[in-house]
Amino acid sequence: MRFPIFFIALLASCLLGIELQAQRSVIWSEKPGTWLLNGGLGTTRYTGDLSEFGNIAHLQLGTGFNLAATYRISQQLSYRAEIQLYYIYAQQKYTRNYYNNLSFRSLNPDIWAGIQADFWPINDRYRATIPYALLGAGMTYMRPKADYKGKSYGLSILQTEGVAYNQLAGIIRYGFGLPLLANERFRFNLEGTYTHVLSDYLDDVSSVYPDRSNMSPLAAALSDRRAELGTTPNHPGAQRGNTGKNDGYFMVSGRLIFVIITPGQRSYRRQIGR
Repeated sequence: MRFPIFFIALLASCLLGIELQAQRSVIWSEKPGTWLLNGGLGTTRYTGDLSEFGNIAHLQLGTGFNLAATYRISQQLSYRAEIQLYYIYAQQKYTRNYYNNLSFRSLNPDIWAGIQADFWPINDRYRATIPYALLGAGMTYMRPKADYKGKSYGLSILQTEGVAYNQLAGIIRYGFGLPLLANERFRFNLEGTYTHVLSDYLDDVSSVYPDRSNMSPLAAALSDRRAELGTTPNHPGAQRGNTGKNDGYFMVSGRLIFVIITPGQRSYRRQIGR
């Protein structure tokens, strides 16, 4: 008689576990009013006056890390705010304009806010993973630097083009994401974005070579770096960058999303008095 009793107890435990799991799934089901926290780590690729598309051998990839908070307002739409720290760099010696020898590197912060839109309703049970798009605007602080004779120098203060540009610039960010893994409270997404910077000085290069006769020796040396190759410097007014297009950067990241609280969880906490 002991075996049937044990079997019945085991079956009851399994059924209870399934019921509790179902209750937890309902409690943590993402609905309008849900708050989520997420962080991303990924690879950046700068685009600007010193970059060159199609150069597979020298992609010159950087890194980026960000933290974001998301608030769902409907079955397909969420608000999102994010802070980010990203590293980008480029060396002209790896491009077809190698003879100019310009380079920069930059570790910059940015902040933005916008919307995230799912392609299908989040409660669509026939969609295991729902892709999404995002769009927003914000600000970044540009800090381009370059190495010269074994030391690192900030380029903006040197005015290498004879221009005192603003290091604080607006940004527009857009991109797409794809959820890959999910359980009750955690998600893992793959996300790709492009950040359009509303400035052409993310890399400290924009227009033409200035008259270096009124510059300090350091500023003149970092304005035109042909002398380091033993070639003749550019004359004032020669093309240094492309004023027709602003700079920007791509980022591909893996993102870990954590469900902080849902309407169902709020209701459950009220019921148990917490």
